[in-house]
Amino acid sequence: MIQILYCAIALVVVLYLLRARTMDGVENMKGSKFWWGGTLDVMNEVFKEKGSMATFLLKATKAHGNKVFSWSQVGGKTSLVINHPDDIKFLLRDEFGAFDKAAEFIEIFEETMGNGIFNTNGDKWKEQRITMAHMFNRRQLRDRMSTTFGNHAQDMVQILRKAASSDGYYNIQPLLYCYTFDCINMIAFNREVSSLKDVTKDVDFQTAFDIIQSRVANRFVIPWWKISRAFGSEEERTIKTYMAKVDQYVNEVVDGYYDEEGNIRDDALQGDQTMTGLFLEAAKEEGKKYDRKFLRDMIINVLIAGRDTTGSSLTSCFEYLVQHPEWQDKLAEEAKTCFGGNTQEALTFDDIEGKSPVAEAVFLEALRLNPPVPIDEKVALREVTFPSGAKVKAGQFVHYLILASNRRKEAFGEDAEEFNPARWMEGKAYDDYVFPGFNAGPRLCLGKNMAILEGKIALLTIFANFKFTAKPGFKPSLLFSITWQNDSNGMQVAVHEQ
Repeated sequence: MIQILYCAIALVVVLYLLRARTMDGVENMKGSKFWWGGTLDVMNEVFKEKGSMATFLLKATKAHGNKVFSWSQVGGKTSLVINHPDDIKFLLRDEFGAFDKAAEFIEIFEETMGNGIFNTNGDKWKEQRITMAHMFNRRQLRDRMSTTFGNHAQDMVQILRKAASSDGYYNIQPLLYCYTFDCINMIAFNREVSSLKDVTKDVDFQTAFDIIQSRVANRFVIPWWKISRAFGSEEERTIKTYMAKVDQYVNEVVDGYYDEEGNIRDDALQGDQTMTGLFLEAAKEEGKKYDRKFLRDMIINVLIAGRDTTGSSLTSCFEYLVQHPEWQDKLAEEAKTCFGGNTQEALTFDDIEGKSPVAEAVFLEALRLNPPVPIDEKVALREVTFPSGAKVKAGQFVHYLILASNRRKEAFGEDAEEFNPARWMEGKAYDDYVFPGFNAGPRLCLGKNMAILEGKIALLTIFANFKFTAKPGFKPSLLFSITWQNDSNGMQVAVHEQ
């Protein structure tokens, strides 16, 4: 009997220690429960309501009048949720050194991102950042980008022409992701992949990539994921199985740069104006040596940045454009100026520079409403007090909710929740802390200009040739993943020739 009592006491103590915590001096999330905090609520949002952690916290942010609040999960993880530009600036710039990516975050993404730039801190991150910054400043890379974007956009036209000639509705999301995948492979690795032409190997890789990212994202809302991994749950076995397929594909790229002894081949860098080639060349000039594992991690990070984020934003463009056909007309009119009468030729940087305000406005507005990375988190390294007055202690987390920041009426007006690209054409500039869609501060996205260029060329090429209508009653549903992405139903549209 006494043993049962001891076990009961031990269980109570364990449960108490694992309880959701509160944050001193900050209002706790409304509806939060004593033991599990918001754990069950966010799981309901993700698995039942087909939302995400970001949409869950957006609802909570609105309930708190856009003010800061804290929320917690089983296991003792406590987070401050912010969305005000002053707090975001404080986090991402003013007190940049007081925060880091959490060890938990890095562990969650270890299989996928490894030690790549999106999953590192300190000197590892700084070293990659400096080398990549030099790479993005080279004109050769910009010219290669625009040529690649233009050529692959014309590939999309041929596919959409077939869709326009058939009855029914077309899921345009996979097309847009194949476009960005083919583009980043050519720009980053000089690899001519053909997922737009439905080459099985390239399509299968993307399928595996998407499955992994969705399953890995689930770890953020399932507190016991480490236990699941230890016992080989179906969820964790799936990650392992598909990660093997991704690594096999990526290692083919890595093999092109290394000899049998594991050294970078000189002949692999000669005349290589790709991202990888320029990066390795710069590293060699600086006397740095990178092994195969490093290059593998870098490639995965580049693929996520180059495929998923821009593919997400382009899909969001169509979500809103089918609801606002007047902006399709504006894009078609602007495309006439950029193409100069011949819509069969590939657009280049020079063709659209200074001539594509509509395309840029549409792309940024869709990205504002549906940011590809709608939420991010940091962990405090020491005690700090935010401009809003909220105090976090060392070891506590901060979620900055880009999805909420991008919809603040103080910054974007009373129609902040509505699609209105004109707001980007009124001569008003939004700084990176008001609109952190590309992150901000020292971690500002290096590929920002590349993504905008890719998006503009795609939109102008497509709308020079086609117009689109929505499938009646269709509403996109989210797939909870690392980035903002629709589920397998994608974005259903009817395609019509201009």
